[in-house]
Amino acid sequence: MDTIPAMPDTYLSLTTDDIEIRFAEADRPSALLAGEALGERVPELLKVFEIDSGFPPIQVVLVPDRDEFDRLVRDLLKVEIEVPSHPARIAQPQRTDMVVLSPTAYAEHSTFEYVPEDFRRLLLHEVVHMIEEFLSPDIETSPRWWGEGLAVFYSGQSTCEEGFRKPALDGIAKGSIPTIEEIESEAKHAYDWGWTLVAFIECHYGTSMIVRMVKECADGDVLSFLDESHESIESRWRAWLNEGRLEERSSLSEEADA
Repeated sequence: MDTIPAMPDTYLSLTTDDIEIRFAEADRPSALLAGEALGERVPELLKVFEIDSGFPPIQVVLVPDRDEFDRLVRDLLKVEIEVPSHPARIAQPQRTDMVVLSPTAYAEHSTFEYVPEDFRRLLLHEVVHMIEEFLSPDIETSPRWWGEGLAVFYSGQSTCEEGFRKPALDGIAKGSIPTIEEIESEAKHAYDWGWTLVAFIECHYGTSMIVRMVKECADGDVLSFLDESHESIESRWRAWLNEGRLEERSSLSEEADA
């Protein structure tokens, strides 16, 4: 766990098991929610991805404004970032550190409305990215659609948040499903449709195949693990979507979460 550079004295620390939340006093309620969400769900995610031990402690820094977000992404995470960063950018992970814009700053520094459950799932989304980076033999080759698809699917965003579900369900209803090539090449499709491919793979091949793909894929061609042509995979995935299996699966997941 890296030391936070030039951290203001007003930052406090909340530690639970292998999770540390750093925050300003005004953000204590958000820090408590973050600690609760991660404490409950990180063990579940580690179990899904078959990590029995060795996963490093997670550090989350809740920052009070856009300037501090950009500073810590650059100085703590060592990630190059545009300054000021886009208002839609509210969380950034690297290894097992995470910088997150506090919900108290949403109104002034982001495009998001604060919804507690959405905030919880946002944190889990970033943890899935951390898990993929921890397991991957070469995270730099991981396709965007794959990483974002995993994060959207296993955080629960795909079943609980319209911003993630609706584009895919509307596209299916209108008969405008993109090709896999388009999902691989276009950032928006990666976010809106990547999770549907992850859902399809889990449905037909099981979670163990997802884990194998994460752990063993070193060249970015995750679909090659399915032992059939991309054309065959795309044909079966599109048929699965058009049969309403995605919506059916989402409804069942929501009932289970209720």
